[in-house]
Amino acid sequence: TVSQMRLATAIVLARQVARQHKSLVRMMASTPAPKPAPKQEESQLSRSVLEEVLLSEKPKPTTFTGKVAEKAENTFMYVAAAASIAALGAFAYILLETFLANDSPNKIYTRALSMIRDDPRSQDIFGSSIAGFGEGKRRRNNIASHKYEKDGEQRVRVLFHIKGDRAEGNAQCEVVQRDGDWETRFLFVETKTSPRITHVIIDNR
Repeated sequence: TVSQMRLATAIVLARQVARQHKSLVRMMASTPAPKPAPKQEESQLSRSVLEEVLLSEKPKPTTFTGKVAEKAENTFMYVAAAASIAALGAFAYILLETFLANDSPNKIYTRALSMIRDDPRSQDIFGSSIAGFGEGKRRRNNIASHKYEKDGEQRVRVLFHIKGDRAEGNAQCEVVQRDGDWETRFLFVETKTSPRITHVIIDNR
């Protein structure tokens, strides 16, 4: 009948409304609650210690004694800086004279040893691998030398030891200053064991 059909329709509509209500409740339950807004900081962060040191200014002295002390401190700093620069210059000069000057014993030794190593006859006597050294513990830098003047010429003579896989010996090299330039006056090597072998590499005497 018509009344039964209306009742059935009402029941169906009621069920649909109930289902929609349940779905809405589930959606609301599954939605995460919004996070509370971060609390605003009440005060700014304090400056770091380094920032305070960099930005802080040293108070100027107001008394006569304080002003005198400040001037004395500044003068001491200037003197210390000047002394450091002078010491650095002196060290550079000593380094130049010891290792880089043309009349430096170390430079003469290095150049002479290079010529000995490149000399075929020296290789035959001492071997293909020839090492050079001076005296004492610091053999590399402790090269025996003698500076003198003769016939109006400045001369420097060095003496050092050489050693190869075949023999050991001594080497002598002398340089002379002529017309402002340093030239090799002589260079020769000699074995230590008998029979002694002497080989002259350069002779400009």
